[in-house]
Amino acid sequence: MALREPAAERELHARGAQPYLQHTADVLAVAGVVQQAQVEMRQLDGGAVAAAVMLDTDQLAAAAVWDSRYGWRTSTSRRHPLGKDTGTPPEGEGIRYLGSGLRPEPEELLDALRDGRKGTKRPKTGPDEPNSEG
Repeated sequence: MALREPAAERELHARGAQPYLQHTADVLAVAGVVQQAQVEMRQLDGGAVAAAVMLDTDQLAAAAVWDSRYGWRTSTSRRHPLGKDTGTPPEGEGIRYLGSGLRPEPEELLDALRDGRKGTKRPKTGPDEPNSEG
């Protein structure tokens, strides 16, 4: 069996997450939380991938961000929703980690986005924990 190049591994990782992310974004769009859009993946250092969907202006946050290491979270920035990748989970005012794992059902994410009391200041799962790939 031939070894894959790191870039090829990252591309496969991104392609594997893309259908889930697009389906989730589509559910959020039907619910009127985001505008219908094609989800674009961004490759981060260390092989992680991330994507952001802009929330409508009447939402509590500017964007919902998915990171393959930490799952869904909110972002307060429309211009740079992913933020700078420091290798640690982003924290701070307005950032809430949403859902029960890396790939929660879209309805669970929708419920958490609509209820500002839901979510945690830190992710519930990390890249070193079992089943972190969802």
